[in-house]
Amino acid sequence: MRYQKYPVAMELQPFVECYFIWEGEAKERLDVQSPPYCFGAIVVNYGDPTWAYQNSTEVSLVPEAFICGLFTSNYHRVLKGKIGMAGIVFKPAAIHNFFNIRMSTLVNGRMPLELLLGSSSHQLLSDIKKGISDVNRTEILEKFALRYLEEGKKKLSIIDEAVEYISHHKGIISVDEIAAHFKISRRYLEKQFLEKVGVSPKFYARIKRFGLLSNKIAHNEKIDWQDVVFENGFHDQSHLAKEFKEFNKMNPSEYHQNHREMTRFVKD
Repeated sequence: MRYQKYPVAMELQPFVECYFIWEGEAKERLDVQSPPYCFGAIVVNYGDPTWAYQNSTEVSLVPEAFICGLFTSNYHRVLKGKIGMAGIVFKPAAIHNFFNIRMSTLVNGRMPLELLLGSSSHQLLSDIKKGISDVNRTEILEKFALRYLEEGKKKLSIIDEAVEYISHHKGIISVDEIAAHFKISRRYLEKQFLEKVGVSPKFYARIKRFGLLSNKIAHNEKIDWQDVVFENGFHDQSHLAKEFKEFNKMNPSEYHQNHREMTRFVKD
């Protein structure tokens, strides 16, 4: 199994984080857990059907092609048989900018792409299924994204800058500091964040911090938990454990043990 990330064209970089291809074979049921995620995505499945669940054990069939917003707690993908997925990972406000959709409607959910794009989604699904290589499929995804670039540029705003500002500070920043930096009211910031990102700026900053932290823990063999507490703005280890329980439904040590193995399959 492999999960490969691919870079995007320069003109798309303000909107798109990367493309990805996920391929492999699961002879038995494979349950893959992912931590909270700050990005939205369009995903096209050209393998066998997949299922998903979050905050419960009730699984639901995942649409062949879907669009999703950010996820506020861990979620699971259930795979069996041929694994084949291609996707566009969007920056937090980019789906709103490209498709003019209120992002709060996509938080923790997957909308069939057909409901948003109609016949255009059918063509994308067909083209990806006919793809012959990673390069071919990422070219198809890039051509698709470029169609919406001009519309996306028109909707860039100070909120996109605020998202980048939070990322620059690794999520360790207050809403008042963000509002003061951009000379806007807290109320305006919060209202526009719900529209363009899907959650409040405070909650987004928490997810950003936690996502970066989860990635670091998963990719390191040895962890100094006291350093983790200090470097990520937690009060103490109890505060860290509480955050992990809320977002990942497990304690930090369990997460470290369970996810180190999966990182072998991720290629940047």
